[in-house]
Amino acid sequence: MKVIGIALSDEYTDISLYKEEYTYRFPTLLSREKKEDLFYIGEDAYKKNLDGNVFLVDKLLSLFKKKGSATFSERRYEAGELLGIFLESLLLEGERRVAGRDIPEEEGKDVLVLSIRDVDVELLHRLHALLKEKFSPRYELTLISHAESFLHYILRQDKKFYNRQVGMLEFSSQILYYYEAQVSKGAKKYAVSVSEAQPDALSFGILEDPRGRKMTDQVLSGMIDRIVKGKVYSAFFLAGKGFENTELFPEFMKKLLHGRRVLVESFLFSIGALYYGQLLGKGEEEEYLLLCDTRVNSDIVIRVSEKEREFPLYLAYAGDSFLKEGEDIHLLLDKQDYIDFQVQDVRTQGKGKQYRMNLTTFPKRERRCTKVALRTVFSGKDSLLVEVTDMGLGELWEGSFQSIKETIPLGGKE
Repeated sequence: MKVIGIALSDEYTDISLYKEEYTYRFPTLLSREKKEDLFYIGEDAYKKNLDGNVFLVDKLLSLFKKKGSATFSERRYEAGELLGIFLESLLLEGERRVAGRDIPEEEGKDVLVLSIRDVDVELLHRLHALLKEKFSPRYELTLISHAESFLHYILRQDKKFYNRQVGMLEFSSQILYYYEAQVSKGAKKYAVSVSEAQPDALSFGILEDPRGRKMTDQVLSGMIDRIVKGKVYSAFFLAGKGFENTELFPEFMKKLLHGRRVLVESFLFSIGALYYGQLLGKGEEEEYLLLCDTRVNSDIVIRVSEKEREFPLYLAYAGDSFLKEGEDIHLLLDKQDYIDFQVQDVRTQGKGKQYRMNLTTFPKRERRCTKVALRTVFSGKDSLLVEVTDMGLGELWEGSFQSIKETIPLGGKE
């Protein structure tokens, strides 16, 4: 079983192979020789650029988001092609670094899990398509957010680290993100994670100067005062390249350490992705339902009957990834021109909310003579797009193939 966890961002990309000790960091950039189609990544790309014999492109994720391109020697490369070359080279370099080292031998599927910070539905679907193009069928592929990766990471720690609220601060170049997680203690076993960008932007460049380090320390100290006020944590984590050396921020660390258990793991997101991949490789899932920015909070159900027996048909379960591909479900309408959807947030008590989708514009037919195809697509974790298409029934009742689309809210708002 080969398992790889990757945390991708504009500034740098972390890769964890097989086990957490084999984790490496590369600047997210790519260079190409001016006279041939030969590419370099990370620090090697920087070194080659100093010689002046290569073209260099950085911020590959942003370029991919913008659907941009770059031109080298009159050859135009789309952003997806460049990012794909970077990721393929990243895996090759990672494998080169672990060659000859102690690799755990376990039975299971080969899995690649990629984690990114920003949860944009279109971006995630495009990234997933790129991963399939480059790495399928060699690997089972999964895309998660940093908030989800945080959950996978803390659930591998001793329970004393998550018996209450868990906090985390990520410090990357120009990025400060606060994450919070809570693991339920009741009968419903779920783990919730949320994240929020902080307004303070700090560049790694100013850390080279004593005055810049002092200013950064002051900014971090003021921010932590604001974040932790009135909160009790079982543990507080620090992640990202900015916290590789916490001695640079003495005042911040003094405040954070006061009455708290603080743990530093600069590579937390790629290791969290690796941990999840290890589960998937064995065909397992987390013990807890995960509720975060890439997972659905609610069960979504319709009532159907078969052989006069009524039962719930689940269109989605709480904890499902919203990237999950939907499938057509075929139903026969029985004396009704509507479909009722029951939405039950797993974190709340009661019967949940009911939404009715009217199908009154479909052709009128006799009982059980209208077959419909129902398709669902998540447009994020808080809304579900439902499309119902009239299929008719056989040759006698020709389908109009008219479709009705409606969006069902899942985030607690009508």
